[in-house]
Formats: sequence, structure tokens, C-alpha cells
Amino acid sequence: MLTFKRAVSTTLAIAATISAFAFAANASAADSYLGAAWGVRTTSDLNCAVGAVCERASKSTGKIIGGYNFASTPYNGFTLTQGIEGMLYQIGDTKGTFHTASTLKNGTGKSTGAGIFYKVDLGNETFGVTGKIGTSYARSNVDFTAGGSDSEKAWFMPAIGLGVRYNLTKEVALTADWDRLPSKFSSTNSAKTINNLFSVGVAYKF
Repeated sequence: MLTFKRAVSTTLAIAATISAFAFAANASAADSYLGAAWGVRTTSDLNCAVGAVCERASKSTGKIIGGYNFASTPYNGFTLTQGIEGMLYQIGDTKGTFHTASTLKNGTGKSTGAGIFYKVDLGNETFGVTGKIGTSYARSNVDFTAGGSDSEKAWFMPAIGLGVRYNLTKEVALTADWDRLPSKFSSTNSAKTINNLFSVGVAYKF
């Protein structure tokens, strides 16, 4: 828990530092937002052994986001907005077959993490499409069906995302996103698990 708190603090500190420089460079184009999203579907590339109970689509997943837009440029009749976005997320119970030091074991895993992204938005005052690229931290743990457990922390893993927004008002927008978030479950095996988080949510700009 302490390590995760440190990761969150580091992510927010980086975001605050970048935001300060961006604001100084282009204060007139700046705006900030906060939001939350519920994971309507989350899938992973975990293995599934023959005869194992597998449920690789987690049902208890979500994220909290905060962002800062620092530059807006007209582009072919639309507006191209650049910014940064920080994210805290949770991926709930996922059942599958996990890597260990020497073999594969069935179990139930879950992850929590944080990320920081460079983000672009192409659209207008009502609708837009978004893309982002950045890095993430994940703390994952697994409880094995036959007994025992394992956990691992993974830093600076590449993460990407795509999405759309629909503005209900100047301040409130509905969002639909896909985030690709890697994680590691084993402290003795370097294999990564790729999680695909599909979510819908709401964001408030201020």
C-alpha cells in the first residue's frame, strides 16, 4: 500500500510539474478537468488451462482521471487540443492461468495502478476523438486455486488509449474509452499481462 501511495504521489507530482510549465507557456489555452469511468468490459491475455475455471473479463473495474489541456490549434475545420492526463485505476478479480517461476498455475488476480499520458483531442465544442500515449505503474497480486499467492510491482510500462467524448454542456462531457494497461503478477517470472479496459464515464471541465 505504501508503494502504491508513493506511485500515486509521484504521478501527481509529475503531472503538476508539466502543467506548471505548460501554463507558463500558453496560459490562455489552459483548462483542467476531472472525471470517473466505469469499466463496462475488461479483458486480458491470460492463459486458460484445459479444465480450469477462467473468467478473463473483470466486472469490478474503473478509473479516475484528471487532465490539463495546454494548447489548442485549428486543424481542417476542427480543433486539435494537446494536454496531459493522469489516471488511477483498478482492475478487479480476473480468473485464469498465471505464470510462476517454473510452471503455470490457476488462480484469481487483480491490479491497481496509475498512469501519466500525453493526450490529443481532435473535434469541436460538441464531439471529439482522443488518443493518448504514456507510461504506467501497476501493483498486481494473485491467489492460486491450489493455495499460496504472489504479487509484483511493475514500473514505467508503456500504455496507450483511444476514446470519444460528447459534450452535454461546456463543462460536462460523456466519455467512452479504451485503455491498454500492462501488468505483472509474478515476482519470479517477467511475463506481462495485457489488460484492455473499455469504459464509459463523465468528465467535468473547470
